[in-house]
Amino acid sequence: MFMRVVNTGSTHGNCYVLKSNSGEILLLDCGCRYKDILKSIDYRTSDVSGVLLTHEHGDHRESFKNLMNLGIQIYTNDETVEHLQIITGELMKGVPEKRPFRVGSFTVIPFYLPHTTRDKDTRQLIPCFNYGYLIEHEEMGKLLYMTDFEYCKYNFKAMRLNHLVIECNYCGELVDKTAENYTHRLKGHCSLDTCKSLVNTNHTAALRTVTLVHLSNEAADPEQILKEIKEAVVWDDALVQIARPGLEVNLDLCPF
Repeated sequence: MFMRVVNTGSTHGNCYVLKSNSGEILLLDCGCRYKDILKSIDYRTSDVSGVLLTHEHGDHRESFKNLMNLGIQIYTNDETVEHLQIITGELMKGVPEKRPFRVGSFTVIPFYLPHTTRDKDTRQLIPCFNYGYLIEHEEMGKLLYMTDFEYCKYNFKAMRLNHLVIECNYCGELVDKTAENYTHRLKGHCSLDTCKSLVNTNHTAALRTVTLVHLSNEAADPEQILKEIKEAVVWDDALVQIARPGLEVNLDLCPF
């Protein structure tokens, strides 16, 4: 099992490919250009079991119509289904929070994470319904995917996570307080301090990889982020990396 990064961040979108040793594919979000997603899955669209969509924003759902037209099932929360005006019974499916479901050979548990969006009429910030996903597969163990969130109220330590794919969007001291998106960044994205706290809270000796995603172009210092998150897992052998297009992460429980 491995994870391939199609792209990450607000500019070019977010999409991550989980591919099992048998060739089965599960997509985490689909916010990149369709042709980039196709290239990253080696054009093996028939091997895609489904897409886990976190929320409605374009940098996470850009290519959903293209994938649906191929007959690929997309899973998300009911509010995102309603926002995207999908008729009940079509391929996009709303799944209930905290109830496990199967996508091919993957077992998935969705849970809400706090995010924000702008009301199209008032332009005021309002809640944006956003899912994180706990994903399990016999080849990789348990992977936690969390992006576009201010905080997480859940503790996963007892689950002995094997892999974290987690947003680390900004460093607090680098945020421009005069920027138009200042409040949205703080209320809708994960800071380095929050990310570090979550890694500290949830890591055990079972943790093998930490992949940091959705870094801001303006308010993130990649070197500082990498240094501080590595320090958070200093007593373990976990591999900490910052996501970049084309990065492949070995998710096998046994790496040999």
